[in-house]
Amino acid sequence: MNIHQNEDTIAAIATTPGYSSIGIIRVSGTLTYNITKEILGLIPKDRKASYLPFKYKNNIIDYGIAILFNHPNSFTGEDMLELHCHGGPVILNTLLKYIISLPNIRMANPGEFSMRAFLNKKIDLVQAESIIDLINSNSLEFSKKSIKLFKGSFSYKIKKLISAVDNLYSHIEAIINFPEDQLEQLSNDTIISNLNNMINTANKLNQQVKNNIILRDGIKIVIIGKPNVGKSSLFNALIGYNNAIVTSFPGTTRDVLRYCINLDGITINISDTAGIHNTNNFIEKIGIKHSLKEIKTANHILLVVDSTTCEIKKLNCIYNDFIKIVKNIPVTIIRNKADLSYESINISKLEKYYVITISAKLKKGLNLIFNHIKDLYTKNNYKFDNINKHRYFNILNNVILHLKLSKENCSYCDYDILLEELKYVKNYLDNIVGNVYNNELLDKIFSKFCIGK
Repeated sequence: MNIHQNEDTIAAIATTPGYSSIGIIRVSGTLTYNITKEILGLIPKDRKASYLPFKYKNNIIDYGIAILFNHPNSFTGEDMLELHCHGGPVILNTLLKYIISLPNIRMANPGEFSMRAFLNKKIDLVQAESIIDLINSNSLEFSKKSIKLFKGSFSYKIKKLISAVDNLYSHIEAIINFPEDQLEQLSNDTIISNLNNMINTANKLNQQVKNNIILRDGIKIVIIGKPNVGKSSLFNALIGYNNAIVTSFPGTTRDVLRYCINLDGITINISDTAGIHNTNNFIEKIGIKHSLKEIKTANHILLVVDSTTCEIKKLNCIYNDFIKIVKNIPVTIIRNKADLSYESINISKLEKYYVITISAKLKKGLNLIFNHIKDLYTKNNYKFDNINKHRYFNILNNVILHLKLSKENCSYCDYDILLEELKYVKNYLDNIVGNVYNNELLDKIFSKFCIGK
């Protein structure tokens, strides 16, 4: 997308293709008034909805609502027109073809309205990216997060961090240029303290990014354990119907079964896996191999144990072999078959592990599991290490790295290198909100948008 095309006047259908009660055409650019006169025969009042005839070559093709937005008080920051007409493809396409047949008017590229809003400083790059997240949101919780991003909550924190970097840079530059002037100069300890505060802030922002990514993609929960402990029974109970085959014979599950549920606005992707144990059975080995692969992609593990054979107060019931497999992924131990062991349905903590006693067969204790997972996520008690990479996540990792290098050089009183590291930090942070950008980055971001947005 050529940024210089921002000078063109553009038009596009902003609503989903197909038949609907209402369809919207958007126009933005310096020739918006020309189009408005051509289609409506007059210029309506700014930001006032007007019910008017829509004309095609001086013939009325439809009646609808027209809203004119004078610059800079519009989404794009330019003169904008919205035509709300009946949503039949014939009407919409006829009007659009007529509009773009007028001199110096063209079809908008994907995401071009939003890109113009960014270039005209109506929104920053974080807010622009939040728009596509909001459109593609698959859960209520993630849509709430996207709205907060669009309102500028994350941008504010990034800009505040940029300001802190600028202030520290100025102070250190003064120390280098005016070493004899001791007034208002920061001590080494104060500089290190400031850098520590910045590192803590960057870490918190990165954690926020991780949580947003998990909300976007859903929390992936993988059920694991030895054969015949009730993994498939738990899977069926959690998803609400019998999807996995359950028998008294060990090794029934041979492949990974997956199901997606919605928990109070949070998307949860649950996987049932083959029992992990030593076996000579060729097919079981394949199933176990698939289980190990599934574990690597998990955000959270439910390790199921048989409460009739596993003593509640012994950590060896969680099997050290399993803990080696899951590594740093959070684990909750599920003590199943309480209907046979006659244990009470409850949640407790055994050292660093939460233990939930349930009966998958009787569907008792499931609410404890759901509430536990929801609390762990919403209260941010766990760090989710296995996440899909994200632009902000990668940038903030670099910010943290260079802040730590800044701190290192400050300890050696090497202020020249410290300034260079802070330049890197500022440049990375500027990249997040779009204070610096290039055509390739804008293309990558806005090409994901639909035409008309």
